[in-house]
Amino acid sequence: MFYQNAILTKDNLLKRNWQGDEKCSFCSGSETINHLFFDCSMASYVWSLVAIVLGSPLRRTSMDQFWVWINNCLLNEKQFHMVGLAAILWALWRARSSACFKKKLARSPTENICSACSSIVYWTGLQKGDDQKRLEDGAEVLKEVTLQGVQQRKMPEILLH
Repeated sequence: MFYQNAILTKDNLLKRNWQGDEKCSFCSGSETINHLFFDCSMASYVWSLVAIVLGSPLRRTSMDQFWVWINNCLLNEKQFHMVGLAAILWALWRARSSACFKKKLARSPTENICSACSSIVYWTGLQKGDDQKRLEDGAEVLKEVTLQGVQQRKMPEILLH
């Protein structure tokens, strides 16, 4: 679905005669699928935090890069790839839809991380055995790193690129 351009981002809505503004709800870029989920400053911040938690020096800027990156970072954790990806994309989508249609802007990109972590924890019930606990622990680490950086008002170097 991602590659079939079926997600109703603003560029796709305009193709269906939607009369709204094509600009991203978070920045001045044109909203496309890749922009919303990877290129936008909001998405960049989120993916940079994920990169920090995974110990990667770089964040990824496309779905293809994500799969290469995640396969290299989580070699023995393949069962978690889709859960983490779905939670992050869902959090970004919900924030965008809220901003676009309800005019409710996120106060901070960290809201998206907290939302993604909540989804991961909620979805742990779909996992078996120790995987539930490992997913919960991973979500907690991501949330802690995010909130710790905000409290200390430190912007890790990766977030500036």
